[in-house]
Amino acid sequence: MNTGHDQQGANSIETYCIAGRLRMLARVVTGRYNEAFVSENVTFAQAGLLMHIFAQPGVRQAELSKRFQIEKSAMSRDVQLLQKKGWLTDNLRNGLFLTEEGRLLAKRCHKIWKVLNEQIHQDLGMDAVNGLTTFSDTVLTKLLPNK
Repeated sequence: MNTGHDQQGANSIETYCIAGRLRMLARVVTGRYNEAFVSENVTFAQAGLLMHIFAQPGVRQAELSKRFQIEKSAMSRDVQLLQKKGWLTDNLRNGLFLTEEGRLLAKRCHKIWKVLNEQIHQDLGMDAVNGLTTFSDTVLTKLLPNK
């Protein structure tokens, strides 16, 4: 599979695999974000969920699943893990709420994310960030199935 970065540097539209390229880029960027959260013993995905629940107490799992384009079963596993670690309250039927420990962790994660996100923006530059925004908007408009 040609992810668009072959040895000869020649990319033809027939062999350039957008999915492969995106997966590789996602691994690179996610790795940087995961490294930043090692000190808090959470992954970027866990930190992201904590920060979203902190910002929107009572949000439903189904809403987060739709927003993040994560299968409901995977979201359920993530939520159960956060609950097992003591970061979410026990009553999930009323929506997702953080415990005090979860709220403190979400605040620390937000500080880490804010610094890292600013650094990544600087490293990539505005042209790349704006290009990503345009690409993302196009993908979500043209390829996301209407459900």
